[in-house]
Amino acid sequence: MDLGDLRSFPNGEKIFVDSNILTYHFLNHPVYGRKCKEFIGRIEKGDIEGFISPIIVSEALFNFIKAYIVKNYGIRSNEVISFLKARFEVLYDIETDKASELFGIFDIISISELEVKRCYKFINNYALLTNDAFHLATMKKRGLTNIATNDRDFERIEWLSVWKP
Repeated sequence: MDLGDLRSFPNGEKIFVDSNILTYHFLNHPVYGRKCKEFIGRIEKGDIEGFISPIIVSEALFNFIKAYIVKNYGIRSNEVISFLKARFEVLYDIETDKASELFGIFDIISISELEVKRCYKFINNYALLTNDAFHLATMKKRGLTNIATNDRDFERIEWLSVWKP
């Protein structure tokens, strides 16, 4: 496993992008936001080929929605799901165009039965949680060995190069 700085990721390469990178970008995170925005800008320009999965879309979109609810309704982060279950109609007001446009710059890797089977193996072999194991399975599907993430769990995967903001 190699660790690298996201700013020095080489042009012309392929990389799987974890949801935390997208979330930092969406929320203009005070520490990582600018670095992630610059990195995503390189993908948008075509300097880098970026990949995500439907799980990444789900995780990042949920973080986007959660941040909207926290900001606009003063709800604590750990209360967002209960709030949305009771007041689902607030979802009608959330503008998801920004998220949809961002996801559109990536190649979205589908998840098939093969990835489900690989997921079990990766959970057991690397002590990963389910979504992270699915990320590895989708990366294997495309032969990807680079991941942009701030998740330390990926650092124990010997065949990955981890790129951090």
